[in-house]
Amino acid sequence: ARRQHIAVHHSVTHLMHAALRTVLGKHVAQKGSLVNADYLRFDFSHFAKITNEEIAAVEKLVNEKIRANIPVVIKSMHKDEAVALGAMALFGEKYGDIVRVVIMDPAYSIELCGGTHVGSTGELGIFKIQHESAVAAGVRRIEAVCGAAAESYINEQFTALAEIRVLLKNTKDINKSIEYILAENNTLSKKIDGLEARQLVGIRSGLLQKDEIINNVTFVGEIIEVSNAEALKKLCTDLKSHLHDALIVLCSNIDGKAFVAIGISDTVVAAKNLDAAKIIKEQVAELIKGGGGGQKNLATAGGQDISNLKEVIEKIKGLL
Repeated sequence: ARRQHIAVHHSVTHLMHAALRTVLGKHVAQKGSLVNADYLRFDFSHFAKITNEEIAAVEKLVNEKIRANIPVVIKSMHKDEAVALGAMALFGEKYGDIVRVVIMDPAYSIELCGGTHVGSTGELGIFKIQHESAVAAGVRRIEAVCGAAAESYINEQFTALAEIRVLLKNTKDINKSIEYILAENNTLSKKIDGLEARQLVGIRSGLLQKDEIINNVTFVGEIIEVSNAEALKKLCTDLKSHLHDALIVLCSNIDGKAFVAIGISDTVVAAKNLDAAKIIKEQVAELIKGGGGGQKNLATAGGQDISNLKEVIEKIKGLL
């Protein structure tokens, strides 16, 4: 049975190669191939991503050739005779004077090949392309299934589709349901962004009242509640633009992880020879069991240990 499944994928590779040349152009040439019982992989020369329409056209042509139940004719002949017939040599193969030629309709597919094949194309059942991707400049890859493997794949897709219909509580128009969910998600995201922006303004106002002056530098150091690391960084940047000659240290416990943002006014960077990225590396990383980086005037870090956030603030405050 395994040998038969391999033969199925081998034979359909020939049909697909010819279909690709018909649909995409005669520049298509095999650059590599893998055939096993479960699927086939085919690398070939082509200059662009293959569109869904082109994939559908290749599948349609291959399945038409399968339904036509074309006899697979295998002949041994002299290499020159095979070339005169229009036989295509396969990538990386070395051929002697006498070659084995596999013909699936002389007007459609003639290839030099030593592999195992089916007796006629009707044995292939059905063909389905699963993936198309790039493997190198000017080389595309197709992964596909045929016969029993294609039947299993199609059944899996229909099962997944049925499960999606149940989840969406919609048996008719899945696209409409998904479009509605995406639109609703977009609206909710915008609302959340608006709420977070207002929350950050509120936190900023509170922090501006907690500043203290140390050796002519305005210091703000606080553990705050924010939803994500980006919000922490944004707040730090915002505070920095509202304060002159400032050093700001903001820490947060986000989902059980430690996050730190340090902002330093350019005047303080110069006057006190402070570097936020260096502080993160030398003072903060070890305390929060993590790491980070940035510029002299703004740097961030993330780590596993949330127990030392107060110490982080005190340590940086001590630099002044």
